[in-house]
Amino acid sequence: MSMRRRPHGLVYALLAVSLAVNLIGAGYFLGAGFADYRSARHGKPPRTVESTIDYVAGRYPAPVAAKVRAKLEAKRPELSTAFDEMRLARRETRKAIKQQPLDKARIEAAFAASRDKAVAFQQLIQSAIIEALPDLPESERNAIEKDDDPD
Repeated sequence: MSMRRRPHGLVYALLAVSLAVNLIGAGYFLGAGFADYRSARHGKPPRTVESTIDYVAGRYPAPVAAKVRAKLEAKRPELSTAFDEMRLARRETRKAIKQQPLDKARIEAAFAASRDKAVAFQQLIQSAIIEALPDLPESERNAIEKDDDPD
């Protein structure tokens, strides 16, 4: 009788392993599908002042990045204000585009205001980088590699 029970036990064990593997596989594929759906639906996370500081500082070698990050952090209140103004200008641009009847002059003015706010935001970032450069030894400045641009 013990001989008959062993095959049943083995069959049950194999069924349990098979079930576990199938559930894990299904969970993986469902999870991956949900992740793809979520990323397609939501795209990249919204840009923030923090993500901007991370991005800008991350483009430089570690010693340079630390100095640039410190200068950007010192300008965080100004960056936040400029960032909020830029987002508001972009929102106004979208409103102008959707307005009925279409008002070309309003759209052009909204784009100009949005462009001005984006330039102001970039100028703050660039001024922080410029302020960080004198604190860097020449060897660290020379460690800055070319960027992703082809030139």
